[in-house]
Amino acid sequence: MAELAIGLAADCDNPEPAVAKIFRAKLPGATGLPFVAFITHDTKWVDGYSGFKNTGDFQKVMEKADKSPYLQASKATRKKLAGIVARAEKAAGRGDWKSVMKAAKDTAKTSGRCPERKQMRALVAKAHGWAEAEIKRALKLARSADDLAQARKVLMDVRKRMARLPEADDAAEGLKALRQLTRIHKIEAAGKGKDGLREKAAAKFKESRWAAIFSKQAPAIGGGGDEEEAEEEQEEESEESSIEIGG
Repeated sequence: MAELAIGLAADCDNPEPAVAKIFRAKLPGATGLPFVAFITHDTKWVDGYSGFKNTGDFQKVMEKADKSPYLQASKATRKKLAGIVARAEKAAGRGDWKSVMKAAKDTAKTSGRCPERKQMRALVAKAHGWAEAEIKRALKLARSADDLAQARKVLMDVRKRMARLPEADDAAEGLKALRQLTRIHKIEAAGKGKDGLREKAAAKFKESRWAAIFSKQAPAIGGGGDEEEAEEEQEEESEESSIEIGG
């Protein structure tokens, strides 16, 4: 049902004027509840009925509605979408996920089923899949403590390519956690680390996946240095306040 339509319930005793108009025209004289209608986004009648229907009969109504020609994209829409998808595919090929997401928004402004729309959904899924894989790679790098600088670069790339999407927020949270972990590494290397230092840092990220990077690991190798960290911090619009980790 959810794949076919968006549900809207109306008060049968006091329906909205537009709803009442549709039922007066398409189900005249109907008295048995429920009154059910399948219509397009621009109120073209697809199918409907009044009164009880068992599961099998209701399934037949949905199958009929699902085959309605009104649900198919017009030739003009398909031509427009073909151009959008072609540009999105080229963008995906070069890893330009921002352009892919913009194309998805343009696609959403049209209506009607067609293969091109499925192609666009596949490209969007590819973008999200890339971002998730990169975030997991950065998390693994941070947890192994092999190279925090590389983990930082990975997350900065995700944040840039997935701007204004949830993955960008996740990457930004990861960058904050990496900066905190870098500070902890420096304190521990100086022999000034106190018990509970990592736990206190992890608590600040307890609602995210990034709390895991504060588990005790082998000594960090490298880290990119203060210059690279400062450069990354300048790109942030706001800086999270540091936890109290001084000796």
